Amino acid sequence: MQELTLRQVQETMLETQEDKSLREMYIHKSPCAEDEVGAVFFAISGTPPRGYAMFLPDGKDGGVGTLHVFDRLGLKRKILHCRIVDLASCKNNDVWSPQIAAPVIKV
Repeated sequence: MQELTLRQVQETMLETQEDKSLREMYIHKSPCAEDEVGAVFFAISGTPPRGYAMFLPDGKDGGVGTLHVFDRLGLKRKILHCRIVDLASCKNNDVWSPQIAAPVIKV
C-alpha cells in the first residue's frame, strides 16, 4: 500500500496532461458516513478541467482506501490502494493550494 500526500494525489491526476503544473484542487468529502470519512471527490481547477479522482475509504481508517483516477474526459485510467496521509487536515468542502517554496539563497 502506498502513502500519498494531497500533492502526490494531484501529481498522479496530472500524469497524462501536457501541462503538469500544480493548481488549486477542490476536495469534497461525502457526508454520508456519519462520523467516518465517506467518499472524497477531487477536481483540479483549470479550463478545461485538468482531471478528477474519487477516493473510497475501506471503512477501517478514513485515510486508507482506493483512489480511482480519471482523465479530463471522465475515463478511468488508474486505481491505487493507498493511504492519503494529510486527508484529515481537509474540511468537508475545501480547496488545496500548492505551496510555492521560496528559493533558499546561500551567501
